[in-house]
Amino acid sequence: MSELTQAICPVCGATDPKRRYRLTDFSVLACRSCQQVFLWPLPSPEKIREMFSQLYTSGAGSVPELKSYYAFTYEDSPSNPLVQLYETWLDRIERHRSPGRLLDIGCGTGLFLAVARRRGWEPFGIDESAEATSHARDHFGLDVWVGEFSAFAAEDRQFDAITGWDIIEHARDPVRLLRAIQRSLAPGAICGLSTPNERNILDPIAGTLYRLTAGRLKVPLEKFYIEQHFLYFSPKTLAQALTQACLELVQLEREETDLRRLTLAPPMRLVLRGLFAVARVRGLENRLFALARASERQSQQPTH
Repeated sequence: MSELTQAICPVCGATDPKRRYRLTDFSVLACRSCQQVFLWPLPSPEKIREMFSQLYTSGAGSVPELKSYYAFTYEDSPSNPLVQLYETWLDRIERHRSPGRLLDIGCGTGLFLAVARRRGWEPFGIDESAEATSHARDHFGLDVWVGEFSAFAAEDRQFDAITGWDIIEHARDPVRLLRAIQRSLAPGAICGLSTPNERNILDPIAGTLYRLTAGRLKVPLEKFYIEQHFLYFSPKTLAQALTQACLELVQLEREETDLRRLTLAPPMRLVLRGLFAVARVRGLENRLFALARASERQSQQPTH
């Protein structure tokens, strides 16, 4: 019980969450107040740095199926499924804002910024990985910085678009991150985010197997809940976090992981294709894409 009494919701600050699953290295908890799903205990800062330092090279520190996932971040080719996804995301952004100054938080190797530059954006990026940002500078010739966004945001620079692809689930204080983004948006600017969808088709299936085996069958759940992701947002909880940060949701899309980027045995690939087809019909795709603008509301709640 001591584990739960110490747990605090990273979004609303409430205590006394309920445990959804007890997995090998952590528990999956749900806030009783705002319904945010999060892992507990959180990995130490040292463990986090160790995990992310290896992702762009060997893919180590993640589940085996993701080992080839990051290799696509180096290949700037029209046939690259990641480039195709970035083109789609930029199409959506440009319906709300014409090209201007673009900041990508967690820019990694710089592939998204390279695609955006071809479309007329002036690209800037920041990432904590020295190796990834070195590739962005040397291979793509991009203007990128190494470090944390919080320090960068303190310089009061403003941008016409700020993107954060798969970063919010890694944030210990996601509302503070979103507030820093909000303050860095120029008038009329747009913010783009992507993150895993907690309301996906995989969770109820894996959760049923977990409960039927009295918690012994954990492997299916551990393919979705991984220690690099501290937070799992649903459409509702993501909108709540944006609202707390004085950001107004203007577009929300449910998407699915492109299976071409995963290392999968043929039977598993076939199973996932079937599940994803059902998910599309039921609105239970495993990923979220969101666009937001600074809201008119000026008062902000105190940071917990």
